[in-house]
Amino acid sequence: MVPAEVRLVVRLYEEGVPIAEIARITGRSRQTIYNWLRKYFAGESFVHKAPRPSKLDPFMPYIESRLKRFDLPATVLLREIREQGYTGQISILRARVAEIKERHVRQLVARFETEPGLQAQVDWASCGKIWHRGKRRRLSLFLLVLGHSRFLWGQFVVTERRPQLMTLLEEAFREIGGVPREIVFDNMKQVVKLARTAEREATIQPEFLDFAGHWGFEVVACPAYWPRAKGKIERSIRYVKESFLEGRRFTDLADLNAQFREWLAGVANVRVHGTTKEQPVSRLAADLAGMLPLPAVVAYPSCPETTRRVTVDGRISVDGVLYSVDPALVDEARSVEVTIRRGGDGLLRVFHGAREVACHRLAPPGSPPQDLPEHVARRWALRKRPPRRPPRGKGPRFEQALPEVELLGVAGTPPEVEVRDLGIYGDLSR
Repeated sequence: MVPAEVRLVVRLYEEGVPIAEIARITGRSRQTIYNWLRKYFAGESFVHKAPRPSKLDPFMPYIESRLKRFDLPATVLLREIREQGYTGQISILRARVAEIKERHVRQLVARFETEPGLQAQVDWASCGKIWHRGKRRRLSLFLLVLGHSRFLWGQFVVTERRPQLMTLLEEAFREIGGVPREIVFDNMKQVVKLARTAEREATIQPEFLDFAGHWGFEVVACPAYWPRAKGKIERSIRYVKESFLEGRRFTDLADLNAQFREWLAGVANVRVHGTTKEQPVSRLAADLAGMLPLPAVVAYPSCPETTRRVTVDGRISVDGVLYSVDPALVDEARSVEVTIRRGGDGLLRVFHGAREVACHRLAPPGSPPQDLPEHVARRWALRKRPPRRPPRGKGPRFEQALPEVELLGVAGTPPEVEVRDLGIYGDLSR
């Protein structure tokens, strides 16, 4: 039987993880990793020795309980168990930790090693800064990888908000031609309200859960601190950063995305994948056959109602874009109810009570302020009015009796002053 640690090494190797990284994860030397791989692929047997009592045995229940909830490194666990009396070295601890993690990871990702069309993995990646519409904005990569074919779809954006995530997913579904039956996310706040733990399942954001129900896919949230549970997307993001973005020259966000689409079609999805040994595009047909068909109503009819504050110049902010409202609201109230329609008509309607005070066409994130002409005109009309002064109420009348010393030079009877002839000053000057 192949030891668990050797199986972990083989799995990481087949997924394309470099030997040096495997050695770092397992705590073994690179030569040991090479020897294990050679023996495994040559079909040689691994000699098992009867386990001997170890200094680590009394601490294994504690280690198991910690690794069940958190992906802790061996160095942290070593510090914790030494405080409890462990006197051994870290080498045996590394081996035990690797075995436990390999077992946990296999339990977590067993469902992710899927048949065609079942699963996709999605994540964001921070890619530095970019000048966009006259401002320096954070550049993010949205990436989706299909579990069976390893087919990639992605786009660079300047916002990671939930509406942007749902828009990108819809574009991916339309361009790929189907909907995976489940999509794996980490604990991104746009999707997960409460993170998954060993004791409970994750709680999904209600709006995103409604979005998933509209398209028919299941939301799968990984436990916190378990990046290996979504290894396909993690490696794909690294591949995009190293093979596409590193050293890339572009003019703006649109040019970057145009180059990225060309690279996906001409390089990423036609290369021979290191794990499958096939081109992702050649396996895409099998993925599509197992996916959910696109629904008749393509766009998600999102219409969430949220509260926005009105600025002093009569605007509200939605997805980073300023939209004008009736300037009279600045005097009437400081908050308005906003209804956003992201599908169909693509309008943003603003209500104050039952009265509609603005109706805008939704602009892409990062757009300049969207001002309606009638709002601009009314804003100038209101500025020409004289400023309103608050009415002065009748104040109480009273008298204050000050001490006699404080009356000097201040109020009441002036102090007595000696009157002198000015001639005496002339005599003094001689």
